[in-house]
Amino acid sequence: MNKLKHFLLNSKNINKSSFIWNMAGSMLMAFQSVIMLMIITRTLNLYEAGVFTLAYASANLFLNIGKYGMRNFQVSDVKRQFNFKEYNTSRIITTLLMLIVSLIYVVIATSKNDYSMNKTWIIIWMCLFKIVDSIEDAYLGYYQQENRLDVAGKMLTLRMILTILVFGLGLIFLRDQLMSLMIATVFTTLLLIMFVTLTYPAFRKEESVHKGKVWELLRVCFPLFLGCFLAFYIGNAPKYAIDSLLSDEMQACYGFIAMPVFVIGLLNNFIFSPMIARMSMMWKERQNKDFFRLFWIQILIIGIITIVCEAGAFVLGVPVLSMLYNTDLAPYKTELLVLLLGGGFLALSGLFVTIMTIIRIQNSQAIGYGIVAVCAYILSPIFVRKYAVMGASVLYLLLMILLCIIFAIMMMIGFKKKRSDA
Repeated sequence: MNKLKHFLLNSKNINKSSFIWNMAGSMLMAFQSVIMLMIITRTLNLYEAGVFTLAYASANLFLNIGKYGMRNFQVSDVKRQFNFKEYNTSRIITTLLMLIVSLIYVVIATSKNDYSMNKTWIIIWMCLFKIVDSIEDAYLGYYQQENRLDVAGKMLTLRMILTILVFGLGLIFLRDQLMSLMIATVFTTLLLIMFVTLTYPAFRKEESVHKGKVWELLRVCFPLFLGCFLAFYIGNAPKYAIDSLLSDEMQACYGFIAMPVFVIGLLNNFIFSPMIARMSMMWKERQNKDFFRLFWIQILIIGIITIVCEAGAFVLGVPVLSMLYNTDLAPYKTELLVLLLGGGFLALSGLFVTIMTIIRIQNSQAIGYGIVAVCAYILSPIFVRKYAVMGASVLYLLLMILLCIIFAIMMMIGFKKKRSDA
């Protein structure tokens, strides 16, 4: 235990270690479902893969209730408006709300779509599985706020590796997705408790929780939560339409080709996450030239990554994905390219959202997400019913483009307003 504690808390070069471990942890988090799906398609079948795809999407939707869009706000809180105990208390409240809403959703969805008992329990346990991510995120945000992103990255990386390993071994030996998920959930919970016990004392401060400030924090971050929740709904609206109108097998195929979409955002996140605190300080100290230079550099990086990913997908996308998931995905090549382009706009909208949070105009985000969410709700069944998986892919691209246009306008208005106020 002492060796593990020393490994988690000590780094020779904190900045270098922060970049490496944050990249590793973020990659594993993003590819967690990919690896799990790869194992499922080889140990079980396409139907089980479709159930997993829906369960994972649903659990991540409710994870946005737990995280409450608070991570970037917490990291960029350079004035220490709220202390960690207030962030952590608010996280406990939002996580309990996440659990309640998840259970209500499962009951309604099971009744509406006539799920089997096994499918219902898989969705429930997947939501419990993701509750751990919600609790952990508050601690990782605190460590990053203390300029120890390396500690946060190590915790996340180790937990992801070991949890995926336990889930995979469960599938291989038990051939039962539900039982494997239950074991992995208990295991990852115990792992988080151990990591927090080893690391948190090094950062603990004498702080008290003010109930009024906890509710103030929840109020201030509500637009961020609403934005994150609606954003995830928008991105997964096609999956919910497929669940209602098409088969679990087609759900699985859409999930397979949609996987690379998040690679663009992930690669962008490697570079941008360590910059959040730095850009927040630049904005606070009115270093506008440096602030906007980093902003435009990030846009250029997103463009380059998108082009490279599109080229790679055109040449290798279908063969690689077919091999990974043990499924012939040749009929879905065009859909893959369309979705990847949507991924580029997803990353761009994510950048806009982060900048809006840094300059503290986050309240505007909910309006933009709300408009696009309504469009997603109305159009998803229409596109999917008429054009199946291609309809879902084109709709995703159109929704991401609309998001970027709305946020770009809001961001420019925000910049002008902040400059005039100054």
